[in-house]
Amino acid sequence: MRSVVALTLAALLVARGAPASSPRVFEYVHVEANEGAASGGHVAVRLGDVAYHFQHEPPGVLRLHRDDWPQFRYAYGVLQNRTMHASRVALTDADYDRLRREFAERWVSEEKVFAERDVLRDDRQLLELLLARRRGDDAGVLRVRGAGFFFPETGASPSPAALAVRARILAAYGADTIARRAATIRSELERLAPAAFEPPALDDPVAAYPGFPYAFSSRYRDLVTGLVALRALDRALPVRADARRSPAGTDLDPAELRALASWSDRLTDELVRLVQSPRPDWAFAFLVGLARLEALEASLGTGRLVLLDAFPPDSEVVPRSYVRRHRDAVRDLRGEADGDLARARARMRAAEALDEAAFADLEAAGNRRLELDAALAEDRDLRVASRALVPSRDAPWADLPVPDVGADDLAAARAAEAHFAEWLERRYGYDLVTRNCVSEIFRTVEASGAVREPSTDPLRFIPFESARAVNATWNVVERTTLPSYRHARVDEMYEHEPGLLVRLREANVFTSRVYRWTGDDSVFVFFTDDALALRPAFGAVNLAAGLGAVAAGIPLLPFDRGHVLWAGARGAIFSIPELAFVSLRKGSFDHVPADERPPDR
Repeated sequence: MRSVVALTLAALLVARGAPASSPRVFEYVHVEANEGAASGGHVAVRLGDVAYHFQHEPPGVLRLHRDDWPQFRYAYGVLQNRTMHASRVALTDADYDRLRREFAERWVSEEKVFAERDVLRDDRQLLELLLARRRGDDAGVLRVRGAGFFFPETGASPSPAALAVRARILAAYGADTIARRAATIRSELERLAPAAFEPPALDDPVAAYPGFPYAFSSRYRDLVTGLVALRALDRALPVRADARRSPAGTDLDPAELRALASWSDRLTDELVRLVQSPRPDWAFAFLVGLARLEALEASLGTGRLVLLDAFPPDSEVVPRSYVRRHRDAVRDLRGEADGDLARARARMRAAEALDEAAFADLEAAGNRRLELDAALAEDRDLRVASRALVPSRDAPWADLPVPDVGADDLAAARAAEAHFAEWLERRYGYDLVTRNCVSEIFRTVEASGAVREPSTDPLRFIPFESARAVNATWNVVERTTLPSYRHARVDEMYEHEPGLLVRLREANVFTSRVYRWTGDDSVFVFFTDDALALRPAFGAVNLAAGLGAVAAGIPLLPFDRGHVLWAGARGAIFSIPELAFVSLRKGSFDHVPADERPPDR
């Protein structure tokens, strides 16, 4: 919740003191098509260093995403190898602020709405678990965030860091503080009851800050997490050995040791205050803080950086088979992660006082490098996370007080979940023409009132046509093209090599020095996006190659699970438009080193 609020405040900040006459610009960005899900093209609005765009997600809804512009450019323009066309639209300061506020508020609103969907699912699942327990079935457990740093217990000796924190807490609040707080929490859990079901008042459009009640499942989890935190504190449990790691080559210099020692002292003070905090989510923060404190003390004791495992339990996983096929790309990523860690350490040395944000940056950079090291050295799956890394390792918890809940409560929870899902589908359901990535960009821009002459083009739901509509009706002051990664590299080659040589070599996948087939692209031979006159001939060769791969893939089915067959089928399908001078496929890349990427602009 705090992160959402912080992002909202940052997005809504309005620059003060700027001259009223100076124009501001935002960019309407049309991203060209590529094969697969990208075959229809894409659009986004760029406001400063932020890109807003809509994506189709299961089970058939369209959701607003907010990405850093460099991340968006790298994903679409480099990895997906798609050229972008940006139209710069001039606005007054007031209109620019209205537009930024409209997108920021819509993003926050949707984040809260989709979070409520998940909460209602959690309510239903928790009630199913509690009713099973009431029937005598004790098999179910609740996974508690933060508990995985200490539980299941290992029988190791108490943690000196936790012993010191416990001693200070007992001295500050009384010898029976932990027992009293645990008894209060257990009593509240036993009296906890779901709120009476009332369909939430959902407006269309949704308010910028829709209000949802503190859910039964959220309150129950927060209280149980409190019991977990108090038990870890009471027993002064050490952090599990598998929950902390030390990156290689991270011997700490005196400045780093001083910074970590100062942060350790402040974190101890925070933990002493936190155990009596009225915040409902105090326990998760306490568990993470207590685990971090032990890692800090280990760093100070060994002179090497020791970090908690910060990857979330639901991290996406890149299979080890993929890592094996693309070891060069993973090594490049490891090099970049090493640079990020070095920069985070430099900031730590330069800081007058290390704070939580700076330590979190250090922790995240170290974890990413550790994960890449392990994937390369141990031939294992690679965990990845697109969001900020926050230590949240979970563990199953079976000590679950059962409040007085019944079948009626479960029926109401199921009804609430179903009602909300139906509304969500009506409000956010994807439609190819009336509600797609283009239509919602236009709808949001026009709702802000920042654009005085909205387009009436009936074909503007098509990405490339929408760009024409913007250029025809909005106050476009400049148009720029951001070439795809392959185009940018080939253009560089033309500056230093004979043009004919470059054209012949880079026209096909076999001799190209830029492109290497990733195993995830379809089967093809020639690039056709920069060969208009020869496109049908190249397309015919590509079609033959795709059909040939289909034929070869049939006997390989028992061995590769249809990988070659499917790649050939996609190759044939995307070659057919090329016969009619239409090019969709452009190839893609797994990873591109930072020094080879085209500029963000």
